[in-house]
Amino acid sequence: QPDIIYRLSTIENIQPEALKELEKVMEKKFNSNASLRATQAGGIRSAANVMNYLKSNVESNIMKELTKKNKDIAKEIQENMFDFENLIGIDDKSMQTLIRSLDNELIVVALKGADDQVSDKFFACMSQRAAANIKDEMEALGPMRLTDVQEAQKQIIAVARQLADEGSIVLAGRGGDEYL
Repeated sequence: QPDIIYRLSTIENIQPEALKELEKVMEKKFNSNASLRATQAGGIRSAANVMNYLKSNVESNIMKELTKKNKDIAKEIQENMFDFENLIGIDDKSMQTLIRSLDNELIVVALKGADDQVSDKFFACMSQRAAANIKDEMEALGPMRLTDVQEAQKQIIAVARQLADEGSIVLAGRGGDEYL
């Protein structure tokens, strides 16, 4: 598995038939009904997308092996996996748990450069008073450097990954259990 992800991350193009075959194998192996839907196959982003569909223990083992093989590629894949915009897809209970684990100042900076959908997801999972306070702080903050916003978003994703590894939250598309 680590070798497959490594090879995927280092190729630039792949034949459409091979991509379809890989998709079928991944769906069978990991019981995923989600499609890879890649328009351009290969590269770091494609490897990260595949990793997003794996259960966290499988993903963790693959990342350990990739790190041994090539630390730079492993880091790039990790950075391209589950990004800030993907928080839209997590369930409300998980989002509330994540928000409780974060410092308000970090949320303010991260949401300063976020899409409206991401901001709305955060606000919907907060009390009205907390959401109003965050919005007020965002307005009072004024312009921010993009690098500061991106760093805050990376910190939130790191906390989300840590909580997911602990089993406290479920990240969307991570092969979690389904509930009926």
